[in-house]
Amino acid sequence: MAQSAKNPLAQLPPEVRTFLWRAVALFIGWKLLYILVLIPHELPDAWLVKQLGNGTAWTMNRIYGTDEFFAEHTRREKIYGTDTVWATYSMVSNSKRKVLGIFQACNGLELMVLYAGFILCFTGPWLRKLLFIVGGIFGLYALNVLRSALLGYVGLEYPRHFDFAHKYLFNLVVYALTFILWVWYVAGLRKSHAHNPAA
Repeated sequence: MAQSAKNPLAQLPPEVRTFLWRAVALFIGWKLLYILVLIPHELPDAWLVKQLGNGTAWTMNRIYGTDEFFAEHTRREKIYGTDTVWATYSMVSNSKRKVLGIFQACNGLELMVLYAGFILCFTGPWLRKLLFIVGGIFGLYALNVLRSALLGYVGLEYPRHFDFAHKYLFNLVVYALTFILWVWYVAGLRKSHAHNPAA
């Protein structure tokens, strides 16, 4: 009794303990990799920002039935902690005005890593994990392109609602899709275990 009170983790089921240890290890490993290696070299932030900017301009051209929207990519210095690093951002514009700025915080990388990390922490066949991770990342990227294009549309047509759409509405949709993909993955695992209890 005294030993279990000292170590509450011992009371958890083994699969839950495994999930938590994997989650902690992945979180620490990712943060160290991102802060020490990826941010100073803009990997893959710069590439993602450029792709998101180009995709947003292309999608807005489809929405408006025109070819006047375009993306310009610029690098500028950014203070990150005590260091100064270079950061790439995209500006989607048309012939009349700047429409939408896309910065590294908008590129969806953290959400993609969170999504993939959650699946990696679970048990299950590696092929299923790979399919969900790759498919989910492509889905989240496509949704982020659509989100950015719709934000540009709202900014042009309904500017009073831009802040609400940017901070709440579209973010809720993106996080909801992420949650649905997680539930789908876990539900598939439970169904697989129900058919094959020894797995």
